[in-house]
Amino acid sequence: MLGRDKTMPLWHLFNGRIYRILSAFAVAIICSYGIVTAQEFGSYRTISSGNFQAVAIWEVYDGSNWIPASAPPDQNHDIYIDQTHLLTLTQNESVKSLFINAEAGAGQKLNLNGFNLDIFGTLQGFEGPAPGIPNRAWNSINWIGNSISSTLTFRGTSRVIIPQNAWSAQSDRSRYSVIFDPGPGKTLIIEEAFKALSFTIRSGTVIQRLDTSVNPAKCATFSFNTETTVYGTGPFGEFTIEGGAQLISECNEGILFRSSSISALLFSVLPGGELILEGETPQIEAANFQLNGKIIHRGGSGPKSFLSKSYPDAAIPNSIYDLELQGTEDLTLPAELFVFGNMSQSGSGEFIASSSHLHFVGTGDQLLAGFDLQVENLTLNKPSGELITEEDILVSQTFFLQNGSLNLNGNGLEVNSSGSGGIVYTGGSWKNADYFLYRNTPTSLNSTNGTFPFEDVKNGGLRLVQLLGNTDGGDLEISFTEYEGAEYNSNFQDTDGTTILYRLFSYFQFSGLNFSTNSLELRISADQLIVDDVDDLRIVGTGYAAPGNNLPGLDPTLLWARRLVPIDEFEGVNFTVGSFRTLSILPLDFLQFKVEREKSQALITWKVTGEREGTFQIFRSLIPNEKWDLIGEVDYQEENKGIYKFIDKQSPLYQAVYYRVKHSNNLTNLDSWSSTTRLAPVGKIPEDGMIFPNPYHSGPIYLEIPTDWKTQELLLQIIDKKGKLIWKGVYGKETLQHLLEPLPAGLYVIQIIAPNRQFMFRLIKK
Repeated sequence: MLGRDKTMPLWHLFNGRIYRILSAFAVAIICSYGIVTAQEFGSYRTISSGNFQAVAIWEVYDGSNWIPASAPPDQNHDIYIDQTHLLTLTQNESVKSLFINAEAGAGQKLNLNGFNLDIFGTLQGFEGPAPGIPNRAWNSINWIGNSISSTLTFRGTSRVIIPQNAWSAQSDRSRYSVIFDPGPGKTLIIEEAFKALSFTIRSGTVIQRLDTSVNPAKCATFSFNTETTVYGTGPFGEFTIEGGAQLISECNEGILFRSSSISALLFSVLPGGELILEGETPQIEAANFQLNGKIIHRGGSGPKSFLSKSYPDAAIPNSIYDLELQGTEDLTLPAELFVFGNMSQSGSGEFIASSSHLHFVGTGDQLLAGFDLQVENLTLNKPSGELITEEDILVSQTFFLQNGSLNLNGNGLEVNSSGSGGIVYTGGSWKNADYFLYRNTPTSLNSTNGTFPFEDVKNGGLRLVQLLGNTDGGDLEISFTEYEGAEYNSNFQDTDGTTILYRLFSYFQFSGLNFSTNSLELRISADQLIVDDVDDLRIVGTGYAAPGNNLPGLDPTLLWARRLVPIDEFEGVNFTVGSFRTLSILPLDFLQFKVEREKSQALITWKVTGEREGTFQIFRSLIPNEKWDLIGEVDYQEENKGIYKFIDKQSPLYQAVYYRVKHSNNLTNLDSWSSTTRLAPVGKIPEDGMIFPNPYHSGPIYLEIPTDWKTQELLLQIIDKKGKLIWKGVYGKETLQHLLEPLPAGLYVIQIIAPNRQFMFRLIKK
C-alpha cells in the first residue's frame, strides 16, 4: 500500500501470530480485506486517549515488537490512532504519515484543538488493530476536529498523499481545514475523495486523480462538511489556490461541491495561481467564483467545453483573468465570458467562440496570442490599457465599442458576417489596423452603427470616421494609411474654389458599398491637431479636391471636418483632413497617464513628449460627463524630462473617481488633454460611515453615509471640544464645507441625525 515502505509476511496477520500453513478460511479472509502492510520501524501507535505530547499514551515499533515510547513522535514517524482512542493537540505538531482507525464505533479520533498538524507522508484510514488493513474513512461524527482554525498541512516531497481505497468523503462532519504547502516544484497526488471545512493550495501542485479503472470513472472529489445544524443548509466551504500554486484536475463532474445537491460557497484562484483542467467537460459547483489567476484547459481525448456548473445554486463561472488552451483538442467557450487578462492558444486545438459573447474588461494591457479570434459578439470596455491581438479578429454579429483601445497590431477587423449585427459605438478606439471590413453594411448609417474610431498613431489623436445616411448595403472596407506630418503649402482648389493650404499626410480609403445614387455625410475628426476654428476644417484628397461638397465643421471638442460625398464616388479616392489655413500637428503627446491609490490619497503620474513651456492643470470628477473640478496645477519644469506627478489628498475613498490633465501652452495659447482614467473605490462605505480628509484644512470634504440615509431629510450639528453647539441645520455636502473652512483649528464633533438613527464623527481642523 502506498505510504508504507515494506510489506509484512502474510503469516503476521491477527495480533502477530505466525501461521506457516494457512487454512482456506484464512485465505478467504485475506482476499476479502486486501494485502496487509506493516508498520515502519519507529512507528507510533496510541494505547489510550490523551494529549499528543503525553509520552504515556504512545508505543513505538522497534522492528519486532511494540514497546513503550520515551518521547513523543515528530515528522520522522508514522502515527496510528487506534480504535476508541482520541488524540488531542496542545500545540502545533508534525508527523510523517497519519493513520486513523476507521471502524464502526471508532468515535472521535483526532482533536486538532485549533492547532496545526504537518503531514510529511500520507493520510489513511485503517481497520483492525494497528497497523491494520487499509479502509475508507466513513465516520459521520466530528471525527477530526474541532474548528476551521484546526488544520492539517501537507508538506514535504512529491508523493501520493491520499492513496486509493484508504480514504473517502464519508467523514461528513469532520471539522478541520486542509492546507497543501509542499513548496515550489513539489507535487501532491490525491486518489480518493476528500472532505473538510476548507482547502487551500499554498504552494506546489495538487493533482486530483480520476480513477478510470472503474465504469463510470470516479473522481477524487473535494467537498465540505454537510453538518447543516452547524453550518447551515446552503452553500458552504471555500477552496483557494494561492499565487504560485496549481490544481490539476483530471475530472469532469465532481471536482468541487458541498454535497450531492448543495454547492461550495467559494472557489478562488488568486493572482499567480493556476487551475489546470484536463477533463473534457469540467464542472465546479460553487455559489461564488473568483478566478483571478490562470485557467488552463488541456489534455483529454475529445473536444472540450469551458469550465461550467450543473447545480441550481451554483454560479456560472463566466468571469476570468487569464485563459490558456493547450494541446490538440478544441475548446468551446460559454455563451458569455468576461475576460480581465490574456487569452492564449498553443498546439493545434482552437477556441470555438462562434456562439459566444466575449467581454474584454481588464484595466491593463490584454493579449490575444496564438490564434485569430472568431467570435459571435465582442465587447471592448477597458478603463485603461490595450487589447492587443496577434492575428485577425472576426465578429460574426456585433462589435460593442464602449471604452478602451484595440491594438490590431497590423491585423484585420471584420464585423457582421452574419448580417444580423454590426457596430455599436459609444466610446473606445482601435489602431494599427491592416483593414476594417463591415460585412452586410446597414442600409441606414448613424453615429452608433456608422462610427469607426481609428487612432492616428503617427500623428497622435483619435481620427474618428463617421458615415451618416442611407445606403444600398454592401461590404464596406476602410483602410487607414498613416504617414507622420502634414503638407503646409498644398495650394490646390476645393470644388467651391477655396484654396487648400494644409493637408494631413495620413489618409483613408473606402470601398465595397453597393452602387447607389445616395450621398453620405463623411466626417473625420481632427483631434489633437491645432485648429483655430472648426469652420477652417475640410475633407480633401491627397493633393486634390475630394469628391462631393464641403460641409461646415462641427464641435470644438471632436473637431469634425465634414463632406457630403456621393456613394458611387467613394472608391479610388484618398480622404484626409485639410484646411484653407495652415495647421500644424499638436506638439504635446501624453505617452503615459495613470492614477493609483496611496493609502487615502490618489497619486497621479504622467509622461509627455514634445513639451513646451506651459502649465498642467489636474481635473477630478465623480460624474465625468457632467462636471470636472480643477484640483491643482503643475508648472513646466525642464529638469523633469517630461515626467510629472501630483497627489490628490482629498480623493474620495468609497466611490469611483475620474482624473484627466490639461496642458496649456503659454506661447500659442493652445491646449491638449490627457486621456481620462478611473480610480476604483477602496470598497464599500463602512457601516458607521466615514469623513475625510481628517485632519481637515480647507477645500472639499467628504462625508460618506449609507445610501438609504441619503433619501431622508438629515439634521447636521457641529459641536466644539467644550460641548458648545457651533451650528445646527439641514445637512448638505456643500453646506458642510462652507461651515468647516472658517472654523479655527481644534477638535470638533460632527453629528448627522435621522429620525431613528444618528452618526457621530470626530474631526480635527488644522
